[in-house]
Amino acid sequence: MKLLLYIFLLLHIPGIIYAQKITFNLPGDANKTYTFALNKGIKKDTIQKGIIPLNGSITISIPEKDKDYVGMGSLLIQNNAPLNLIVNKESFTLTKDADNKLNFKDSKENAYLYSIMQNKVVPPSDTTLYAYHFIQLISYMQQVNKVAYQRTSLDEKLNTRLFAKEKLDMNRLYSSSIWQHIIDGLTKIAPSQEILGNDMVQILKRIDNQEVFEHLADNLITITEQYGWDDAFDIIVPYIKESGRIEVPQGNMFYAFALAKLKKGSVPPPLIGLKRSILDSDAERTLIVFYQSDCDNCHAQMESLINEYPKLKGMNVRIISVSADSDQASFTKDSKRYPWNDEDKLCNLKGFGGKNFINYGIMSTPVLILLDKEKKVVKRYARITEVDFSS
Repeated sequence: MKLLLYIFLLLHIPGIIYAQKITFNLPGDANKTYTFALNKGIKKDTIQKGIIPLNGSITISIPEKDKDYVGMGSLLIQNNAPLNLIVNKESFTLTKDADNKLNFKDSKENAYLYSIMQNKVVPPSDTTLYAYHFIQLISYMQQVNKVAYQRTSLDEKLNTRLFAKEKLDMNRLYSSSIWQHIIDGLTKIAPSQEILGNDMVQILKRIDNQEVFEHLADNLITITEQYGWDDAFDIIVPYIKESGRIEVPQGNMFYAFALAKLKKGSVPPPLIGLKRSILDSDAERTLIVFYQSDCDNCHAQMESLINEYPKLKGMNVRIISVSADSDQASFTKDSKRYPWNDEDKLCNLKGFGGKNFINYGIMSTPVLILLDKEKKVVKRYARITEVDFSS
């Protein structure tokens, strides 16, 4: 009976016996702290950490949740440069010799990779290996950097963008450790925000892995928000929302979906607490300003707005300010300096959790939203000097 049970476990629960393990023999690093992580987009997923014992040997066990992981792992040892290697369902041993040369036993992947990286010998191409595709990704990253930072032909720039739109393997890139370098580079080589938005939508459409899709979507929201690329935002975020692939938006995604309602030509949500509604005005233009008193950039923008107000008032521009302050004294001290109507100065003392901030999808400040005579959105801005009141 015991023998039958053993055979059953052997055949049906191979993970118990054949769990993927990576053994490092690093006697020169004894007593140092270490962390082993798997690369996932711009993040590193730590799966084990500790102190290397006196014999210099540690064994990393890949957890069940990552049993299908294929990509780059990183061993970070105190005061050492990162040791990067491929994790691809292989159980293998890495040994560092007296000359600090890395030797791999039972890892075809890392033998292939380090033949190039360490020995400068290019083995025969083997497309079945992640190592082969990782080398291709490195080559593409170099091409993106060349196009982004050097003078190249329009054809070369176009071909680099087209490769990303049509062929770049986003699943392999996700676990490659160079995700951020390539995504950041692609945002720099797009000739306009509109083209950037359309390029990224095409890339998102090709991604079949939900985790990778959500990660890129979240990255793009952060990037477009950080740089104030509203035209790209207004292309990317509506696609993400309408794709139906984000069932329960949270965090930045939640606010981005709300902010997407403010694309050009749309009617903004009502502002809660406003005595005279946005629509109940004959203003030629309306500028809604979301700010926070203790934000240095906000302070600079509000000072500019104060200086510009006499001219704006003459142009029949209505200013509505919405504060993220949570302290009444701070709000009162600042807002009393603002020359526009007191009834157009809003603050419910709930910070970014206030309903107006949530309804408008405001994730950071300052944000300036210009409305036309029909009270429809013209554009969002980050600085008062950028606002074109004649548009």
